[in-house]
Amino acid sequence: MAFIVWDEVYSTGIQSIDDQHKHLISLLNRMFEALLQKRGKEEVSYVIEEMNRYAEYHFQTEESLMERAGYSDLAEHRIFHDAFISKVNDFLFKYNQNDEALSAEVTIFLTNWLNEHLSTIDQKYVPALQNANIS
Repeated sequence: MAFIVWDEVYSTGIQSIDDQHKHLISLLNRMFEALLQKRGKEEVSYVIEEMNRYAEYHFQTEESLMERAGYSDLAEHRIFHDAFISKVNDFLFKYNQNDEALSAEVTIFLTNWLNEHLSTIDQKYVPALQNANIS
């Protein structure tokens, strides 16, 4: 059962970005399903590691497209990306400390990131990429 399904509110209209965002949704759904099945601790390591990989390739993709488009708020947008990376590092630390509440914390963080970052923050750069004919 999917916790969150892809919705056009998340769409940037840029296939590579949208595909990467869909992958993040799949991680959240995997974490949510694991919590329901009381396997959160087993899955949290995979999800955190994948969030780390995701941040590296996704943020690089997004930021390079914003640079190409001359997006004026790129520096501000990078602050959000840096905060995500910092949070993932915090999760890695907590995982190594055997934090019992980590599974729920990761799920809540990803849910908030999707609902705030994808549907609001990322939407701000879409016009700049469209104006630069980046699709």
